[in-house]
This record gives sequence, C-alpha cells and structure tokens, in this order.
Amino acid sequence: MDIGIAYLGASSSSGRAELISTYDDFFGEVRWAEGRGFSGIWITEHHFSTYSASSSPLLLLARAAMLAPSLRVGTSVLVLPLWDPARLVADVSTLDVLTGGRFDLGIGRGYQPHEFLGWGRDVAGSRGRFEESVELMLRLLTEEDVTFSGDHHRVAAPVTVLPRPVQSPHPPVWMAAVSAESVRYAARHGFHLLTPAAQTVGQLAVQSQLMATALRESGRDPAEHRVSTTRYVYCGADARGRDTARREAARQLQFSSLLAGGGTPYGGNHPAVDEVDPVLVEKADELLLAGEPDAVLEQLEQLAGAGVTQVIAGFRYGDMPRELAQRSMELFAGQVLPYTKDIQAEGFWRGGGGSP
Repeated sequence: MDIGIAYLGASSSSGRAELISTYDDFFGEVRWAEGRGFSGIWITEHHFSTYSASSSPLLLLARAAMLAPSLRVGTSVLVLPLWDPARLVADVSTLDVLTGGRFDLGIGRGYQPHEFLGWGRDVAGSRGRFEESVELMLRLLTEEDVTFSGDHHRVAAPVTVLPRPVQSPHPPVWMAAVSAESVRYAARHGFHLLTPAAQTVGQLAVQSQLMATALRESGRDPAEHRVSTTRYVYCGADARGRDTARREAARQLQFSSLLAGGGTPYGGNHPAVDEVDPVLVEKADELLLAGEPDAVLEQLEQLAGAGVTQVIAGFRYGDMPRELAQRSMELFAGQVLPYTKDIQAEGFWRGGGGSP
C-alpha cells in the first residue's frame, strides 16, 4: 500500500498573515516528508472559503516538487468544470515536464455551489460540463491539431498544446467518484479511482468491487488500476490527542457539509469547536485512522481488504495544533510507514466478481 500526504490547508481565519503561515507550514511538511517513504504529496482545489487554502494547487505543487525531488505530486482533485480544458492541459503538461514526469492528475466534478457561483457556473450542470471537459482534455493531451465543438467548449482553430507531457500518453488520471454512474465512467476511461474521506470501510469495499467489475466489463485488467482514499490520521497513544483529532476531523466534515449545501457565504470560516455536531464527532471517530502504530496498521489492513491500494493521509485538519500533528506524523513515519509496503490489496483486485 502506498501512503501519500494530503494538504488540506484549513485555516481558522482568512487573514493574510494566517494564510501565509498556512503555506509556510505546508512547505515545511513537504521538506520533512522528503526521503521518509511517502509516495507523494496531494493537494485539493477549493475557492472562496477557509475550508482549504488551495485555490491554485498546481502552483503549490510546482514548489513542492522542487522541495521534495523524490516524491510524486498530485491533485485530489482539480474541479474540472471550473477549468478551460486547453488552459488545464497547458498547465498540467508544463508541470509534468518541470517535475520530470512525477505528476498525477486527479479530477472531479466538484460539490460546493458557492465555488461554481463564484466562477459564473451552475453546479446543476456539472456532469455534462465535466464529461465534455474530459473528452477535450484527453484529446489535447494526446493529439495534435485538435478542433472541437461542444455544448460548453469550442476550439475553432487546430491547436497542439505545448509542451507535451513527459509521461506517455499523459500523466496518470485519477477520478473522484461516489455514485455508481461515476465509478463506471472512470472505469470506461481507464482512470484510477479516488474516494472521499467520508466513506466507511464497508462503502469503500462496495466502490472497489464496482470499479473492478466495471474495469473487467470494459476489457481492462483491474490489477493495472488503483483505488485511493483520503483519511484523517492521528498516530499516538495520548487519549487527549485522539479526542482533539476526533473533534477537528468532525469540524472539517461539518464545514464540508455546510459548503455542499451552499449555506456558507464567500470567505466563510470554520465553525467553532463547541459548535460541532456530536453526531459528526462519532462519524469522525469511525473514519479516523487513529491510535498507537499497531492499531493504525491494523486499520490500514482493513482498508486494503476493502480494495484500497493507496491512502492519502491528512495529518493536519480543522484547527489541529501544529505540534500535535507533527508528533503524529513523526510517529507514523517511524513506526507505521516502513510496514505499509507489505499491505496488499492485490488479491481482491485479481479475484473474481465476488465480495471482497
């Protein structure tokens, strides 16, 4: 099993100094991660709120790739309906060149209405725009003299986007998918699967099985594809630290739910800790990878049993104190990470159509 590091970039304030400090902390984590055995750095894309200070993930990844030359860098995810496909292909191809072919392209439809409104888009039409963008994006990555006429995008003159990416035929594409329709779409296109932090082990098993079946139906070998999930992590024996992790993970889940409902204004900040829904605290406890190293390894093995081949680990989320997150990261890197290569989901992926 591969373990990446998620950059969530949550901030309790939209102040200039606080956001600059958030970036400084992130690049400090990138330097620390270099050479420790992590597979890569993954950054999300969000706009207009302090849920995540990651409005320009490709720029952040360009610098991260310089600071950690042994790590891959990836997006989890770019909100594809907010992008012009030609602009996106130019940027990701350039980043692939600058990193020497270390870039992973994660894409998704997005889910926060206020982000779509801010860019003059309608979230209700995101599926059609997303699928048309995928079609054009793949052509621009692999073909020359492309023209295109669709419902949302038009390329009137033949264009060849330069530079061409280093990885052939293009950087690995990962797609965020929750619904069965989206999972099948990812399989038909041969994409790797990204699953959200809010899915339980049982839900992940269903997603993985559906993906494996859809890949076989598309004439593809599931063993050549991967399933990734994001998890909040707290590695440590301290009960107080774990309780803090539960509450901060719940806060992150609650803010995400508010944004998904469109009820948070532009520039909205995280709700205060004492306002977090107790039900979400219980849910966060179920979704956390938490406890002493042996317990965390056991939880990773459960994810592998559900078909997960990669975990993108978030060590700092909500208002998690920097020192607490750092202790958790160091313990994880020293006493968990060396053993994760022995955790395999391969048997499930190569199996038949039965339950994992």
